Amino acid sequence: HAQQWRISNDVWDVWAKKAGDTSDFPQNLSSQFAVLAGWAPHIEPGHWPDADMLPIGYLGPRPGWGKPRDSRLTHDEARTLLTLWSIARSPLIIGSNLTKVDPFTESLLTNPEVIAVDQHSSENHPVIQQPGTVVWTASASKGARYVAVFNLGDADKTLSWSWGELGLPSGGHKVRDLWLLDPRSLRS
Repeated sequence: HAQQWRISNDVWDVWAKKAGDTSDFPQNLSSQFAVLAGWAPHIEPGHWPDADMLPIGYLGPRPGWGKPRDSRLTHDEARTLLTLWSIARSPLIIGSNLTKVDPFTESLLTNPEVIAVDQHSSENHPVIQQPGTVVWTASASKGARYVAVFNLGDADKTLSWSWGELGLPSGGHKVRDLWLLDPRSLRS
């Protein structure tokens, strides 16, 4: 048995709305950070906060908003989308035409370690929410932890926190970027 809840209006391939736009359709990616944070207390096995489909790749032949097109999200924004949905355990439902999937979109959708965060992590929640910066953590198997750091701004940032500020014990920790894995290398 499982439960999923639709938690927002339709999300489309828009990072942020233009100044003064207060409409709730379409929902933009940058606003989903606050929406998902509000639902984090309800995330548990079998309970999925549905942040909506993944508007990446080719959106056609008849998208629900606008004309057929390649997603307007940059590669960084699309990777951010998959990372946020995974760390928040939102269902990963593709909203594009799989017959026209490009190699980059395929690499996002087939990364087994990122999918494992979505499917098998627990205790998922934001630990830092500052203007322009959000950090989520989650538990993995065998005592490992996932940490997702999001820069919501347009410029590079140097960020620094203690392990304790991230909810991790002090001492040394091995750190690895799950997006650096090329999932095609795992195929036989």
